[in-house]
Amino acid sequence: MGSRARESFLTGLVALRDSIDSPLISGGDAVGSFLRRGLTIVSYNLLEAFIGERLEEVASYINGGLSHFSDLPDRIKRAAAQELLGIAQSKVRRIGPDLSDVLAYTTEVGQSLAASGGPLRLSPLMWQWTGSNMAVDDFHRTMRLFHIKNPWDTVRDISIRIGSPMPDPRVTLGGLLRERNLCAHRSSYSVSNLWIRAVPTQLLILALSADIGISVAASRMHAADPVFYQDDGWFSPNRIVLRFVHQRRNAWAEVLEGRQRAIRVNADVVIATRAAMSAALGRSQVVVVQDMARQTIDWAYPDFP
Repeated sequence: MGSRARESFLTGLVALRDSIDSPLISGGDAVGSFLRRGLTIVSYNLLEAFIGERLEEVASYINGGLSHFSDLPDRIKRAAAQELLGIAQSKVRRIGPDLSDVLAYTTEVGQSLAASGGPLRLSPLMWQWTGSNMAVDDFHRTMRLFHIKNPWDTVRDISIRIGSPMPDPRVTLGGLLRERNLCAHRSSYSVSNLWIRAVPTQLLILALSADIGISVAASRMHAADPVFYQDDGWFSPNRIVLRFVHQRRNAWAEVLEGRQRAIRVNADVVIATRAAMSAALGRSQVVVVQDMARQTIDWAYPDFP
């Protein structure tokens, strides 16, 4: 529904689920253990890649809007300048020896740093992290820079509302990172089948919740909304309403959150989703598509899909 980053993430998530169901992965032998370690590492990277790629889309969208650098609150200005320098310095060391890649990277960062007196040219790096992997606090920092008041509460609330409760998102994300690091650095580490089967849903909830908050915030920054800029806790889950597209036996039903009766029903999921997106536009509503098992298979905020 618009975002290439989201499409790539969801494609990877389907592949991850299919892989976990393979007898090779679930095997109790050395091969199964080896493959589960590899999947654990790839799984966490899937979340990191989605957030990084989505931030590139967000930066491009915000930079094409009405905001000027002078509109930004001091916290975001600092992230776009001082903190960007630290992140860029860390990442440039990992680019590789190709000089053309280094020059392209530093030129882009330099142009962003120089744009401090007119229209925005924010670098997506300003919302990212200095380490080679996204830490738990990095995830929290990214969301706070988009004026999401309580990031962990936001993830928990949205997870409940989509029907996949995550009681403690901070602990969940920390567990995913810990397992990823253990698998990357201990060749004998054992990942259980029970643990890895929960990973796809955990990744989905973390990605979806972060994306919803960031997308809503990005639309406010694009519009140069002074109310948003003046309130660093502007976004909370009560800012949005969910508009579901639920799969039924032979159709897809559009249902507003909290209601049972469908607004409209269509045999084609694409047509049903487009109708829901159109209806949700400008109403602070997020469209969430779910299959027969009420598993989320897509989502989007129509104002910035």
